[in-house]
Amino acid sequence: MHLNYTKILFAIAIVFIISLFIGCEKKQNNQQLPIAVVNNDVLSSNDLMRKVPAEFKNFITREQWLELVNNWLDEQLLSSYALSQGANNASDVKKKLEDARRQILNQYLRDKVIAPRIKISDDEIERYYIEHLGDFIRKHDEVEALHIVVSTKDLADTVKKFLKADSSFCWIARKFSEEYSPKDSCYLGWFSRGDILFELAGPIFKSNTGDVIGRIKANGKYHYFYIIARAKENTPRSLDEVRDEIQQRIFTSKFNEYTNNLLDSLRAIARIRIDTTAIDSISLINRAKQMNNYSSSKKKQNAKVTESEKVDSSDSSR
Repeated sequence: MHLNYTKILFAIAIVFIISLFIGCEKKQNNQQLPIAVVNNDVLSSNDLMRKVPAEFKNFITREQWLELVNNWLDEQLLSSYALSQGANNASDVKKKLEDARRQILNQYLRDKVIAPRIKISDDEIERYYIEHLGDFIRKHDEVEALHIVVSTKDLADTVKKFLKADSSFCWIARKFSEEYSPKDSCYLGWFSRGDILFELAGPIFKSNTGDVIGRIKANGKYHYFYIIARAKENTPRSLDEVRDEIQQRIFTSKFNEYTNNLLDSLRAIARIRIDTTAIDSISLINRAKQMNNYSSSKKKQNAKVTESEKVDSSDSSR
C-alpha cells in the first residue's frame, strides 16, 4: 500500500512538472525569448533567427550561434559609444539615418503592402509562356545534372564506392560534396558548355541521360555528375523550367503598374513644387564645368604634341 501511495505521489509530481514546462514554453512562444542583453538593448530569439537564412538554420553550430550573439553585442556597444560621442547630432549621420529610414519604409511598402495584393494565376503564367515562347528557346545544347565535388582523391574514391553501391546521388552529396546546398541539394540545373570548366564539358556533353560521370579532375578538385536530361539547341524550354522566371516577369509588370497608379494618386493630393529655374541653373553650371575641364585637357594634350614634335625635329636635324 505504501508503495502504491509513493507511485501516486510521483505521478502527480511528474504531471505538475510537465504542466509547468508547457506553461513556460507557451509563455516563451508568446513573449520572445531574450537571448542576450546589453544595457537596455535586448536580442530576442526571433531577432537572432532572422540573422540566418532559413535554409541554413539547421546547420549552424552552437559556436556559430554564439559568434552571432557576440557580434551583435559588439555592434550594440560600438553604436552606443558612437552616440555618446555625439553621432546623433552630426548632420551627415542624421542625413544617412533619414535616407535609411526612407528606404526601410519603402521596402516595407513593397514587401508588406503592395506585394501581397498582387495575384498571379496559373492561367496567366501559361498564357504568357505561349505568347512569349520565343524568349525561351535554347541558344545552345544543354544538360540538366546533379553534381558532387570534393577536394581530395581519398574523398573522391569514397564517393566512387558509394556510387557503385547504388547509394542516392544527393545523399552522397549531402555527406561529402563541398557545394551541397540545403536549399538546392546537389541540383546543378540546366547549363551549356560555356557555363562550366572546359575539362568538364567534354565528358558531360558526350554522355547520355541517366549516366554517372566521374571522377573528373578539374581546377584542382574532383567532380561527379548525374545526367538528368539533355536538350538540343533551338528547342523550347518547358513551362516548368521557366515558370519561376515568368512569374517574376508578371509580378514585376504588375508591381510597376500598381506602384505607378499609387504614385499618380498620391501626387494628385500632395502639395508638390519643383523649381525648374534652379534645376536649369544647376545644369548650366555643371555644363560650364565640363566644358572648362575639356578645354584644359585639350590644351594639355596640344602642349604634349608640340613638345613631342620639337623633340622629333631636333633629332632629325642631327
